[in-house]
Amino acid sequence: MTVVTARTTPAEQTLADRLLAAVPLLSIFLWLAIVYVIQAWAHKTPWLFGDELELTQLSRAIADTGHAARRGAPYSFTTLWTYVLAPAWLIDNLHAAYATVKYLTVIVMTATVFPAYGIARLFVGRRPALFVAAASAAIPAVAYSSMIVEEPFAYFWSTLALFLILRALITPSRRWIGGAVVASLIAPLVRGELAILPAIFLLAGIFLLWRSDYACRWRRGWTIRDWVGFATLVVGAVVIVSAVLGHRSLQWNYATRLYKGRMLDLGLDAAGALTIGLGVLPVVAGLAVLWRTPDEPVSDALRVFRSVLLAAIISFGLYTAVKSTYVSITFGTYTYERNLIYLAPLLFTGTALWLERRRLHPIALAASSAFVLVLILTTPYDMGQDFSYNAPGLAILQQANRYLQIDPTGAKIGLLALLGFSIVLLLAPRFIGRGARWLVVAVAAAVVAWNLTAEISFASASNRASDRFEENIRAPFTWVDDATGGAATLYIGQQMSDQNGEWLLEFWNRSINAVWSLDGTAQGPGPFLTPDQGASDGALSHDPGYPYVVEGEGIEIVGKTVATHLHRAGGGLEKWRLVKVAPPLRLRGSVVGVFSDGWTGAFSAYTRYSTQGNRAGRIRVIVSRAAWGGPNKTGHVTVAIGPVVIGDDKQPHLGKPTDVKRFDIHSKEEIPVVLNAPGPRFRVEVTITPTFVPLELSPDQSDRRQLGAKVSYVFLPPRKAAHK
Repeated sequence: MTVVTARTTPAEQTLADRLLAAVPLLSIFLWLAIVYVIQAWAHKTPWLFGDELELTQLSRAIADTGHAARRGAPYSFTTLWTYVLAPAWLIDNLHAAYATVKYLTVIVMTATVFPAYGIARLFVGRRPALFVAAASAAIPAVAYSSMIVEEPFAYFWSTLALFLILRALITPSRRWIGGAVVASLIAPLVRGELAILPAIFLLAGIFLLWRSDYACRWRRGWTIRDWVGFATLVVGAVVIVSAVLGHRSLQWNYATRLYKGRMLDLGLDAAGALTIGLGVLPVVAGLAVLWRTPDEPVSDALRVFRSVLLAAIISFGLYTAVKSTYVSITFGTYTYERNLIYLAPLLFTGTALWLERRRLHPIALAASSAFVLVLILTTPYDMGQDFSYNAPGLAILQQANRYLQIDPTGAKIGLLALLGFSIVLLLAPRFIGRGARWLVVAVAAAVVAWNLTAEISFASASNRASDRFEENIRAPFTWVDDATGGAATLYIGQQMSDQNGEWLLEFWNRSINAVWSLDGTAQGPGPFLTPDQGASDGALSHDPGYPYVVEGEGIEIVGKTVATHLHRAGGGLEKWRLVKVAPPLRLRGSVVGVFSDGWTGAFSAYTRYSTQGNRAGRIRVIVSRAAWGGPNKTGHVTVAIGPVVIGDDKQPHLGKPTDVKRFDIHSKEEIPVVLNAPGPRFRVEVTITPTFVPLELSPDQSDRRQLGAKVSYVFLPPRKAAHK
């Protein structure tokens, strides 16, 4: 059987010929890499937590010990990407190590040009293949290359595996089949989602078998009863496969059994974001080539391409729909385009087929256009956000809203016009004859330009987020490592529901080996602890014996302060203190229930375990709603002080109160209270009821927290006795 391909390789090529032929592709790689390196250079600090921190923890641990770990605790294998990144973390200077990681990520993701070019060259000539290479490495998701996430390596590996699968199915030699099998089996180790690549390989093989000459001859004699029986077998097979997947995957079980409608909606949303990001036309053309044109010669290669493209659309589409549905059940509703980006090289190859042959089946074009029309009309554009991390394709609309004040209605009109223009362009070569050559060149350039604009839009928004995080942590980032010389350090905080500050601190300071909170609000990635405070002297359980502690706001450890660092939190400045511990690990005082911006909910408390000279002092409590100028909702405040007792839960509690103050707090009001401490060890508790939600009282507010007041605690030493 003869394999028909778009071009025949010359019989003999010299080394110089090969090098010259590679120059255009290498130029595309080089120039795109330069753009992305500049973007990575401008990306000053990670901001996507805890994804970036977790991959950093794992790869650093591999670099240091050869084994994956999070905060020192061994962790199971997650991705080969951590092993690829690990050598970069051997660099002592953390800024240089981080830059190396980013530039390595850029090189890996931009290298997608090579397997993408390889895919296209199986079906089209060099020039259309160069378009596929450039477009595949310019999609909006390439902006992930500035971040420590799995997508850069996964995108490259998926494209490489798809190339090997296509090559193996076109030329089923032992070498190509072996390469495709190995790449597909390694794929899940790169990223869990890529476990569907073996399924794509298998499904494409089934499609090819169905379209084979033998199968076609076999089906010619089928009766209606045979077709009904076959359909029954197919439905039964689908049910069995779904049941097996549901048994092995909770995500599949929930989504396919209980939320089928949501699966369809969220799957279409992801497809819509991908369509917008790729520029509409590549999706219309890429889907339309699934149907052979009437005048197209029979081609085994194109049959393979259509089988793989259809298998990939089904597999990645199902995965995306199931995942986004499960996340919507357990966390929140998002547009998960990031799980569909692996289709881009195949869709661009479909577009390249049109660029070279300039023919599409009219019915296929109408069907693909109708599908894209539905996507444009139903996809949420999320233009009220600066950008959507999970949907990079929407960034071009979000930036149009930011800089050109285009609203969702205007964006929808523009996309509909783009769809109409795309249809005209795809039909035009039939009617314009010689000028079609320049038309397709202009279309190819416009598609690459659209994608690169969308990529720059997403990268700019991501870098703005990075800039905000840089402003929050403030230089020098590595102040803990600088002061400790790398000695093991513990972080202790409270009210850590927004942990971005600590995560940044942990990323930039390798010496922070453990994270604790006194109120159970600490989060991963990695283990965290709420220590028992089972002793009246403030001693904390599970003392790791670390020589240093970083104190969060409101925490005071017995020891010597060796460094401080101001950082932004909740709209103001907070101070971290690095303490050289005076063993054993003990609290001198602590606050719980106070957010980083000073606000509390219904409850907060201050506990004092020791004072200088073991003398009783005083405590000043300031209860304030001065920062709230909205509608008043009176809060009834109780401030109680008394001895501290340790409860059965090994946590401090207020014993019998020695003094209690009650008063009301109103909007724009601040009330200070000074209480005498009953001894060197005491506890103050403040309760405020009812709380209020700013968003509910004033529509121009975005804060959804249940707030009581801003409460601050200041310990005052005892007054000195007057001299007689």
